[in-house]
Amino acid sequence: MKWVHLGAGLGALSLACAPASYAMAQSPEAELGGRVDLPSGKPSTASARQLGVAVPRSTGLAYGRALRQLEPETRAATRGAAEAAVYRKAAPAVVLVVSDDGFGSGVLVSSDGKIVTNLHVVGKESEVGVIFKPAMEGAAVSDGDARKAKVIRRDEVSDLALLQVDEVPAGVTPLAIGNSTTLEVGADVHAIGHPTGRTWTYTRGIVSQIRRAYGWKAEDKIAHEATVIQTQTPINPGNSGGPLLDDNLNVVGINSFIGEGEGLNFAVSAEDVKTFLARTSDRVTVSQASAEKCEVKALEEEQVTDPKGTRYLMDADCDNEADSIVVIPDSKRHPSTLWFDDDGDGKLDTMFFDNKQDGTWDEALYDTDGNDKPDMIGYFRKGEDEPYKWEKIKEE
Repeated sequence: MKWVHLGAGLGALSLACAPASYAMAQSPEAELGGRVDLPSGKPSTASARQLGVAVPRSTGLAYGRALRQLEPETRAATRGAAEAAVYRKAAPAVVLVVSDDGFGSGVLVSSDGKIVTNLHVVGKESEVGVIFKPAMEGAAVSDGDARKAKVIRRDEVSDLALLQVDEVPAGVTPLAIGNSTTLEVGADVHAIGHPTGRTWTYTRGIVSQIRRAYGWKAEDKIAHEATVIQTQTPINPGNSGGPLLDDNLNVVGINSFIGEGEGLNFAVSAEDVKTFLARTSDRVTVSQASAEKCEVKALEEEQVTDPKGTRYLMDADCDNEADSIVVIPDSKRHPSTLWFDDDGDGKLDTMFFDNKQDGTWDEALYDTDGNDKPDMIGYFRKGEDEPYKWEKIKEE
């Protein structure tokens, strides 16, 4: 049997802002879409640390793509007053989780900002983006709604992850973890999530079976095992990490994967969630040797004149292949810039700007639709290498 994770591919939100202007003779964003190479470069041995720049492993391009492609929620398709009440009361505690690989769902489980989701939703990221439901039903997610969440615990065995946000919006109440051991086959259950980018979607179904010590594998190739709840509740990619609820709004499972065939949907049980929350450390399926630390280095360098300075061809992930270009002007009247090929297609799709040449990124431009023009802008807080906020650039 082939299992499929419910984490979604990148998927749209429209925001609005004006592009920034930079003190350069020629607009640097014209380089977007260019190839990752230096036509007249010579070998270089400089490291990013020696150059005084922070070259990230990824640039947040996937965040921008996901935010552009999300669809606002529609009115909940429920059968009656009881179902509508479940959605109305539970939906604010369901969040959208955005990672470098796509997006999924999560559920707020404590008033201090702890959120449970699937491990495959966050992958290997140490931080992800989290968006709480807009107060107005059907409203599009607006600029500034994405906030940082730290990944504070992982469980490879049961495919769970715990996130922490600094602040919970006023009026949002966490959902309680229920008791799945008393859940009966045939019981009604409810799901809320973001299937294929359709945000805050409600579905309803019944418990088909409870399967203990159940093993499965999906795209991550990890051997997972947990007690799972098999349901006929319709779920799709994007529902991963969202809650499976009983009629009393208790979380009885975390929707996690689907199987081949009709109505084969599975959620990791509340009992596994409770065990996970009680742990104080990560759980992995196999012991992992500590990997050698990767030092970002330059492969080639060349002198440039507009502005006068040095351009470096960089290897950010230590695979001895170029994926980024750094330009450091001789004069601090011009910003240091970083062009990055974040999706590995050989074309530059992201630009970072260090306006004061102080080693801190200030803004980034993103080509999220592949047309070689910037359409999203990201803003940084001091010391962070990914934006805390994204806005759409207005078309002229």
